[in-house]
Amino acid sequence: MPMFLNEVWLGDMTPSVIAEAVEFFGNLSVGSKPDNLPNDLRMLAGPWLSAEESKVMFIFEINDPSDMFDAYAERMVSGLFSRRKLTLLSGWEGMKAYSDRINAH
Repeated sequence: MPMFLNEVWLGDMTPSVIAEAVEFFGNLSVGSKPDNLPNDLRMLAGPWLSAEESKVMFIFEINDPSDMFDAYAERMVSGLFSRRKLTLLSGWEGMKAYSDRINAH
């Protein structure tokens, strides 16, 4: 299943947003998620809070990340999230196979 690095910037750093983030990501990290998140979403690592920015990072797997649109939009509207960057991750063995292939010529 595809893996993604999810970087989510918090809407602001008020105590209520911090409490909501701690509850949401804490629940997600133990497999408890709201009904509007897809069943196949699984957190693999994290969450981590950035020391430089008001953002939370975690790694998850899901077949189709567009299935998370409703859940993400809901948290944007509520003010919990201000933006997100989603990065598809590939295993290092893929890089090794690519390197072997291009160096074989």
